[in-house]
Amino acid sequence: MTKKRYMHLTEDLLKDNPNMCAYMAPSWDARQDIVIVEVPKLGKEDATKAVKECGQPKSKITHLIFCTTSGVDMPGVEYQLTKLLGLRPYVKQNMMYQQSCFVGGTVLRLAKDLVENNKGARVLVRSEITAVTFRGPSATHLDSLVEHCSLW
Repeated sequence: MTKKRYMHLTEDLLKDNPNMCAYMAPSWDARQDIVIVEVPKLGKEDATKAVKECGQPKSKITHLIFCTTSGVDMPGVEYQLTKLLGLRPYVKQNMMYQQSCFVGGTVLRLAKDLVENNKGARVLVRSEITAVTFRGPSATHLDSLVEHCSLW
């Protein structure tokens, strides 16, 4: 039921990291470096929109859940996002790294449990699942091309 997906790869990022455009060229470090910087920024932008749509002040947020398949860093994205959004420092933070595509359902179950079992809980959920999967095409691995078509 996904209506739209986004990928945060600019032409400049790809020019600066040409191995990302080759099918099996080593580029993991470059990908990690990109997501560690960019994912918190994107999270802030999305979360700010979500809070505005909700119509409640961000001061009411009691829990933050963030899940990702990439960007393992310490302190984590949930901490960075708490700071970037200006959330109270005692907002309970939950982070799920390296959980693959199924984690979206998992975080929604976790958010539901938190709201049902903590009176007055307000949970902000942010998910990023495909930032490091981009790679150049391969004539023998068409699944890679199908994945990229679904990301655009």
